[in-house]
Amino acid sequence: MTPQRDQLAIAELTAMLADEFDLSTVLDMVAHDARASFDASSAALVLLDVRDRTDDLGMQVVAEALPQSIDSDLGFLTAGPALASARDGAVTMVADLADASDTRWPSYRRDALRAGMRGVRAFPLILLGSSVGTLVIHTGDPWGTQRPNAVGQTLANLAAIAISIAPHLSQRRSDTQDTIESALQGTVTIATATGIIAEVSDLDAAEARLQLHRLARAHQATAGAYAERIVTAYNSDPVRFAASVLLAYPDVLPSPPHIHL
Repeated sequence: MTPQRDQLAIAELTAMLADEFDLSTVLDMVAHDARASFDASSAALVLLDVRDRTDDLGMQVVAEALPQSIDSDLGFLTAGPALASARDGAVTMVADLADASDTRWPSYRRDALRAGMRGVRAFPLILLGSSVGTLVIHTGDPWGTQRPNAVGQTLANLAAIAISIAPHLSQRRSDTQDTIESALQGTVTIATATGIIAEVSDLDAAEARLQLHRLARAHQATAGAYAERIVTAYNSDPVRFAASVLLAYPDVLPSPPHIHL
């Protein structure tokens, strides 16, 4: 993405934050803008899940922009640099995941390399002085020096602002954690829909999750919104759900969006 396109994307996001907005849509836009800005293989917004009462910090992906071709386990999105960035509230980076001299996070590096990733940078989401998550961006080549690092933290900051001012009166009067839990609840819906797709279509979890995202894109919906439709339809009639149009791609795919510069 060019600097001019970066500015346009940021302007569009800030305009949304000044009006009524859907939180999941804004987070989804941040992920996709980040992937485009960095010419990246993937970008994901990950939140710390304080509902996990174990000693280990839980992490949940609440928005992601992935290539359609990725069929690998996506667990690396919440491990290694992403976890360190969210936990420490700092930018975390690996210039080249294939560099054997860097011995940090060996399990994460193995999984990320297996998925075709070579570089990573994670930008923390800071609210009221505390880190609540991270925007983690993976590239298919070593990170290099030509990528616009400043825009990464700007997008992470906009995601944090969106979480803090979600446009429902009750959420604005509640503390930030209530809003975060609302976003995390969306991951439960996505996980449920993934399980339904896996069962009905005889897919493993990774394949089913990828299928959910592909169907959502084809129907011009966010993954969270489409997952909710799947769960609702399945609960209404689980026997006949296998023939549901929700599991099929539309006959006519939508035209790509136009950007007027």
